[in-house]
Amino acid sequence: MQGRGFIGFVMLGKLGSYRDKTMKEYTKFLKEVENLNEKYASIYFNVELESLAMPFWKWDEIQAGLELRQEWEVDKTLIPFYGDWHDLFCLNGTTGEIVALNDERKVLCTWASVKDFISCLSEKEIVYDDETMEGGAHHFGDAKGHEVKH
Repeated sequence: MQGRGFIGFVMLGKLGSYRDKTMKEYTKFLKEVENLNEKYASIYFNVELESLAMPFWKWDEIQAGLELRQEWEVDKTLIPFYGDWHDLFCLNGTTGEIVALNDERKVLCTWASVKDFISCLSEKEIVYDDETMEGGAHHFGDAKGHEVKH
């Protein structure tokens, strides 16, 4: 019985160090996410190429956003890093998934990891027809634009 207790303690210790490493990776991504603005103009979103109409947030904007989650009805496990508070990309601080939320807070798309999310980013620019733009704004899932070839 003593052996099991010791093994359990060692396993919990390893789990804790894994969680610390994972949290450091999440923090690193969030601190550097604004750098994605320099390279990427769109993202593959549920098989459609969608424009990234807004910039990824700066670290201080992400920090400030944590205080606004309740007001905007965003789950406390989610860390927003892109959007206008109507449509958001968030990192799930528990699972590491990236989720896209609409204004009704419905999950529109999920990426299993930061790596998967980044792999879906594209340098291709998207242009939207004026009549498909609702009030001059593009919302997740509209995908009525066309690719601009460079």
